[in-house]
Amino acid sequence: MKLLRLRWSLRDARRRWIQIVAIGFTLAIGIGLYAGLSSVTQWRLVSIDKSLEATRMYDLRATVSEGGDVPAGSLARLASEIDGIDRYNERLLFDTQVETVADGEELLVHGRIVGMDVSGSEPVVNDVHLIDDSARPASGTATPQVLVTRSFATFWDLPTSGTLTVGGDIDVDYVGAAVSPEFFLIIEGNGSLGKSNLAVLFAPLAAAQDISGRTGAVNDLVMTLEPGADAAAVTEQLIEAAASQDGVLLDVLTREATPSYIGLTGSPEIDQGIYNAISLLLFVGAAFAALNFSARMVEAQRREIGNSMAVGERPRSIVIRPLLIGLQIGIIGMILGVIVGYAIALQTVSVVQEVAWLPIFEQPFQAGIYGQAMALGFAVPVLAVLWPVVRAVRVKPVDAIRSSHLSSRGGSLGPIISRIPLPGRSLERMPFRNLMRAPRRTFLTLLTFTMSLAIMFAMLGLGSTFTTTLDDGNEELLGGEPDRFTVQLDSLYPVNSPQVQDVLANPTVQSGEAAMVLGANVTAAEPDGSVDEALQLDLAVRFVDFGSTVWTPTATQGSLSRGAPGIVLADKAARDLGVGIGDDVVVTHPALVDGAFTHSTRILQVDAIHPHPLRLNAYMDLSQTSTWGFGGLANIVTGVPADGSSLNDVKRSLFGSGSGVSLVQGLGETFQSLEDSLQQSQGVFFITRIFVIFLVMLIAFNTANISVDERSRDHATMFAYGIPVRRVIANLSVEGLLLGVVAVVLGGLFGYAILLWMALFQMPAAIPDIGMIVSVNWWEMALSFVLALAAIALAPVFPGRKLKNMFIPGQLRVME
Repeated sequence: MKLLRLRWSLRDARRRWIQIVAIGFTLAIGIGLYAGLSSVTQWRLVSIDKSLEATRMYDLRATVSEGGDVPAGSLARLASEIDGIDRYNERLLFDTQVETVADGEELLVHGRIVGMDVSGSEPVVNDVHLIDDSARPASGTATPQVLVTRSFATFWDLPTSGTLTVGGDIDVDYVGAAVSPEFFLIIEGNGSLGKSNLAVLFAPLAAAQDISGRTGAVNDLVMTLEPGADAAAVTEQLIEAAASQDGVLLDVLTREATPSYIGLTGSPEIDQGIYNAISLLLFVGAAFAALNFSARMVEAQRREIGNSMAVGERPRSIVIRPLLIGLQIGIIGMILGVIVGYAIALQTVSVVQEVAWLPIFEQPFQAGIYGQAMALGFAVPVLAVLWPVVRAVRVKPVDAIRSSHLSSRGGSLGPIISRIPLPGRSLERMPFRNLMRAPRRTFLTLLTFTMSLAIMFAMLGLGSTFTTTLDDGNEELLGGEPDRFTVQLDSLYPVNSPQVQDVLANPTVQSGEAAMVLGANVTAAEPDGSVDEALQLDLAVRFVDFGSTVWTPTATQGSLSRGAPGIVLADKAARDLGVGIGDDVVVTHPALVDGAFTHSTRILQVDAIHPHPLRLNAYMDLSQTSTWGFGGLANIVTGVPADGSSLNDVKRSLFGSGSGVSLVQGLGETFQSLEDSLQQSQGVFFITRIFVIFLVMLIAFNTANISVDERSRDHATMFAYGIPVRRVIANLSVEGLLLGVVAVVLGGLFGYAILLWMALFQMPAAIPDIGMIVSVNWWEMALSFVLALAAIALAPVFPGRKLKNMFIPGQLRVME
């Protein structure tokens, strides 16, 4: 009997192999997405830790404030005198301009030279990892030698070695590519720059000093701490020692506060939350599809189950045969799930590595994750089969054996639904009646479509949200001038100084304005005057002329008043701080007192809120620089290219003028790091959308195929009366289309709720500096839904051959 049941189940599998494989593949998509995306998260977390350990990323980084520098050895001396510091290295960092040729076109981008020990002779804090270990730059060469960061070289497809021009007219040879923990992920503290427009060059310290003209100078110190050392205490001692001994103000940054580290280590777990949500919804949809189809397959064997009960076979024996079908579906789902999961994981890894390249990236097989997914995927079809079989064996044998034309399948709603008047003739009413006479079956099918379409809506909506956020941010910054730029000076200069005036008078510059940008820490002020230290934001406060006719920030709340002492916050910053118009914030900022830099704290009122999605951007009127001790000074100049000049013309002209310019950057380029950061999510969402569309097609195909099988007698009757096959297929298409339309409506509503949850709660946790602007591209959404409806409507065409070749007398024969 055991052998007989096995052969019988194999016969069932051979007869329904298309449905079994399709249901198994439906489950495999849910299994694969969960296991594949979860594996990538584990790979990233392990690889990030090992990469940071191998390159010895700093625990603390101290930088001389406001672009200053000190003699080499002075920062090292301070570190040697403070307990708790283990290793330390002095560096010289400065911004420059990098010019080269990429793909036959001139490339002029922001550059950053990092002068450090790149010899590899001894362990170095924040070391570089060379792609080719034999390509190390040498000191003392006629032409300075450097390493270029791998992300930039890969993006622009640069040769393995070549020549770059920095600072306007200094040629340097790059001898290879490298990565450093500080630049595994290219994100700046002000949210600007990215892998495509930031060329980080690693050079020997002496070469960097020569290029910058700062002979024997350093401005940066990276340190690792001894186990158990208090980072806060070391920071305080370091700042006090520098101020008292050398009169130098240091800005100290911990590893955990480094923007690139936050993005690198924080995003995998946040991304996993989004992956879990996507995978769970898809798996639920796939599980309901398997439940629905398995149940319908078992119900089609109702008479055979009744015959088994009539001859005295025990219910637990009857259950074995259909359970074997469930086991077959589960095994196929598990095997295909591993294949799909690994394919998704490898494709996702390629997307992840394009955004953040790690020197060590391990990809061990995640047996635990796949085991969980496969166990769940195996249990679903078994339980899906068990439920209808248990229902079937609980009825009387005579009711189970009764022919379908004598048995009611309408359920408890059948008598009610039968009284609903419908227009048209019998054939026109048939798709509606078919849906209404089996409400449980219809509901399960509708649920599977709804889940899939909801995920597709959410994925498309997230892509549109990212695009709108970036576009609105650029529109606010540019003010209608696509080539608006900012010139960063290498120090603070009086507004009437030659350095500032040379920039304003440059023939390539038009509508230039001197301004100031300073970093500040902002905290909400409590009503009792206390400060909530748990919520502090580091902002870039830009002092601009609120009365300017060239450009001012847009005030969506409050107003901009020339000479007003208040601050203008981004909408995202205001919401994060929990403040509104008229509320007070505590601002800690650098100040210039008697020619020396120090820190000062003041309370400012929020006068206005601007719509830029980047919360780091804050504004004050230019007249308020005097209250911070910087009256009459400037460190940036903004403007637009003069008629007949391009942005590259401005960059080349200003860097070659020797006017103290350290950086010329188009404001349209400042969102590049955000675009790079979102690229990974966009890539994962695109991969997910492909599998969702595949899932919709599978569900539609299975629905049509099983409907043809379980209604074979109905269709044979229609053929016997002369109704053509194309009309039967058209009815099935209308039935699917009706379900599809309802699923589109429900899926759109549910998908929009998912979109709001991801955009307003999940994405801000992954990228906290961006205020997402939820947007939906309705044309793209409508096209996607039309394609989904077309797939659902056309699915009955595939079993058309089965209908055409049907043996009508055999289907109509009734044995009583």
